[in-house]
Amino acid sequence: MNNANEMQDLVQDFILETDEIIESLDQDLIELENRKNDFDLLNKIFRAAHTMKGASSFLGFDKMSSVTHHAEEILNKLRKNEMQVTPEIMDILLEFVDVTKTILGDIKNGTNTAVTDEIVAKLKLANEGKLGAGAGAASGGAKRESVEQVKKAAVAVEQTIRVDVSRLDSLMNLVGELVLSRNRIGQISGELEKKFEGEFLIEQLMETTSQIGLISTELQLAVMKTRMVPIGKVFNKFPRMVRDLCRDMGKDIDLVIAGEETELDKSVVEEIGDPLMHMIRNAVDHGVEIPSERRKKGKPDKGIVNLSAYHEGNHIVVEIKDDGKGLDAEMLKRKAVEKNVISAEEAKNMDNETAYGLIFRPGFSTAAAITDVSGRGVGMDVVKTNIEKLNGIINIESEIGHGTRFKMKLPLTLAIIQALLVEVSGEILAIPLVSVIETVRINEKQIHSFEGREVLKLRDSVLSLIRLNEIYEFQESYDEDIYVVVVGIAEKRLGFIVNKLVGQEEIVIKSLGEYLSGNEGIAGATIMGDGRVRLIIDVAGVMEIASKMPRRFRQKKKAETNKKQNNKITVMIIDDSATDRKIISRLLSATGWMETKEVTSGKDAIKIIDKLDPDIVITDIMMPDMDGYEVARALREKGYEKPIIAASGRSEISERKKISAAGIDAFLLKPLNMQMLMDKIDELMANSSNS
Repeated sequence: MNNANEMQDLVQDFILETDEIIESLDQDLIELENRKNDFDLLNKIFRAAHTMKGASSFLGFDKMSSVTHHAEEILNKLRKNEMQVTPEIMDILLEFVDVTKTILGDIKNGTNTAVTDEIVAKLKLANEGKLGAGAGAASGGAKRESVEQVKKAAVAVEQTIRVDVSRLDSLMNLVGELVLSRNRIGQISGELEKKFEGEFLIEQLMETTSQIGLISTELQLAVMKTRMVPIGKVFNKFPRMVRDLCRDMGKDIDLVIAGEETELDKSVVEEIGDPLMHMIRNAVDHGVEIPSERRKKGKPDKGIVNLSAYHEGNHIVVEIKDDGKGLDAEMLKRKAVEKNVISAEEAKNMDNETAYGLIFRPGFSTAAAITDVSGRGVGMDVVKTNIEKLNGIINIESEIGHGTRFKMKLPLTLAIIQALLVEVSGEILAIPLVSVIETVRINEKQIHSFEGREVLKLRDSVLSLIRLNEIYEFQESYDEDIYVVVVGIAEKRLGFIVNKLVGQEEIVIKSLGEYLSGNEGIAGATIMGDGRVRLIIDVAGVMEIASKMPRRFRQKKKAETNKKQNNKITVMIIDDSATDRKIISRLLSATGWMETKEVTSGKDAIKIIDKLDPDIVITDIMMPDMDGYEVARALREKGYEKPIIAASGRSEISERKKISAAGIDAFLLKPLNMQMLMDKIDELMANSSNS
């Protein structure tokens, strides 16, 4: 029984060691292609293959032993300068690494799927110099005399212990509970200090509380570090991938990696592998041009893709930058309109950064032809989904002809997070700080309507807004001065309207349990220092809810029927036909309780709307320069929130969505039935008064 256990331990150790060797071989062989005369590197690769061969032979893994033996012979000739490093030799050695991965998988799973005959035959041919450029003696037949000369690298013995991840999760949960208790003790101590200021025992309590705070913070960091792994575990897979793609596509690209030692939580590392793979594949396929195209643009033949990682506060930033052709915002918008992803009107008002985000839409692709690498729009959709899961943010910067940079901001860990606390209708909610871009204090008057959505002009862009009290069905209570929390998930941006900013705090995410889980827009809950439970906002969920909310034009609470001193209602009539204006004007004036203002064009109406401030607008649809839809949209964007009636000589029933999106409250056919017009005015004015 003991012998069986010992053998099992040996096999387990072999699997772990060989896994690391294979991962290292992938990277080292790519390096070797760029540093053909680096004999230290050659010796490192040879030793790795030799270790694999010896261990697999001892344990009776014959397939692994056989293929590694033949690869070792080639590596031995390369390090002795009896054979030269060529692309053909590298192809075979990399194929050998792929086969060893399959063999190791069989060993792990107790299967027998690996086919080794073909790779063994290729390795033999390469070893015998029968691949043309793949072999050849060193010039003059000279050989290196001694391997006099190779420095032996000192191998540091690492003292490690393997711990099951579930134990680390349990430890992290306990630390989370400790953080909650620390926050609670801190709050109680603060309240006692205010009440009994200057007393000796209170001073002792405050000192001890401070010490507990420091120790618990250190413990929290220490436990988090046990779950941290270098992002290099993900990065190291990509040099081989880029090398193979370049060989297939006739491109010459250097993948420059920096910051691979940067550490983050194991769960985050597992989620970002796929997004990074798809983004690098897109940079190679769509971004960097082929050498002939680069020469025409005055660029060097060899393109560069930079992959880097670095810490920024409690977050990690991963950047992918290429020096390729860049993203064309106008072309992206045209494609999106063609594919019915966005409307022509949306495209017209879309800034460049938002246009770049179109590449993340499901099924959206700019590829002229579908390839195995990319072109179906699937990859970038995966990127968006995975980054949303992590509450991460993606920023895109691009310049046509000079390249593109993707910047991903991710949380270091998913268990204990920094949160921004906000007040909404008297309730305190927590927003994960990793999703917060900035906060802005505004006045209610700065909010405008655009296509049935509330928006804010923020510097050079238009930001869509959503009121959190509407999302969670709280009673509305907003003052004139309010706050907007600008949040981002993946490529999307949205402004949350809140009453107050309460502060920033470290919180522990708690599940709501089976009974309460599944509530859209809520990520979980946390226990605050005062012992009360607060909900944590699921930013991605709120964005999803906001996108499905019906478009409507919000009436301000203080908007009332603006009756003049003579108690008459003012009606603005916009029509390029003098006859139509006169007919409507005379009929409405004849009521005795309406006065009319005639305007000949939409542009004139927009100029005088603030000064005139009519109680209702009646506009023709078919007009030169600006049609009725454009006039209504422009009035709404300018802040006019009272009723708008549109009239046309042709039926617009099929344009219901267009009518609603423009902010038009009612549509009537010409010639106008005056009774219907009067009834509609009464109805709309009554609704306006009750708002």
